[in-house]
Amino acid sequence: MDPRKLAQCYEEEILPYWDDLFVPFVMEAFPERIPEKASLLEMSCTTGRLTEELVNRLQAGGRVIAIEDIRDLMEIGRRKVAVFDHKQVFFKKEPSDKISFADETFDGVLSAGLATSYKLEDVLAEAVRLLKSDGFLLMGVALKGSFQELLDIFREVLEKEDLIKVQESLDRLGLRMPDRAGAVHMLGRLGLVETRVRTRESCVHFENALAFLQAPLIREHCLEACLALIQDRSWREGVLAGMVRSLDIYFPEGIDLTIAMGRLEGTKA
Repeated sequence: MDPRKLAQCYEEEILPYWDDLFVPFVMEAFPERIPEKASLLEMSCTTGRLTEELVNRLQAGGRVIAIEDIRDLMEIGRRKVAVFDHKQVFFKKEPSDKISFADETFDGVLSAGLATSYKLEDVLAEAVRLLKSDGFLLMGVALKGSFQELLDIFREVLEKEDLIKVQESLDRLGLRMPDRAGAVHMLGRLGLVETRVRTRESCVHFENALAFLQAPLIREHCLEACLALIQDRSWREGVLAGMVRSLDIYFPEGIDLTIAMGRLEGTKA
């Protein structure tokens, strides 16, 4: 989705069904005590929903660095926290899987609803690199099972159209959302201790197939990545039309989209 269009609709069309789910879930595990002058990094801050919570938790002398790869989203977040002491929070345009800060800079690295476009293990590796010894990781991510209703229909239409290579690419795309066991293994492999993965399931209702497939939440976090696997534009449009027909047949009373939320926790030894 075009960054400007995404920024225009994010607060009304995505935040209530994504950030507003993940932020409270993540903050349930926020440490009771953090260093007096704690330095926190927020990855993929979008429009600042988690940033506001973190600034509220800081003591005098602490700071939050919030990074986001889409400048238009980040600027909304910057405006939101302008009411706070601006010296405590700084925004920087950077991707979450390739960050310019030096090793062992932060006491905590957090994210709530990490964008599904990222390869999770790459983001976690950056988080571990940036954490100080005894620093904490706290990250909300979409796990396997998220967007399953969309992925199942997409796969079914691919099979009908005999798009075998696209199905194989879809399998690789699905690896961006590991299951709980895979996430636990990932944290341990990266050298974190006191690791834990908590899960919670939520759902978002859509009245019909068109509302479902046109929703910015669906397009931004799953559908556009799926359709991009099909190189031929006419095939892509045909698959999309097939998805509309199948969704209306299978879900005549509307579609409940599953979001399998995971909260990843760990400490750097």
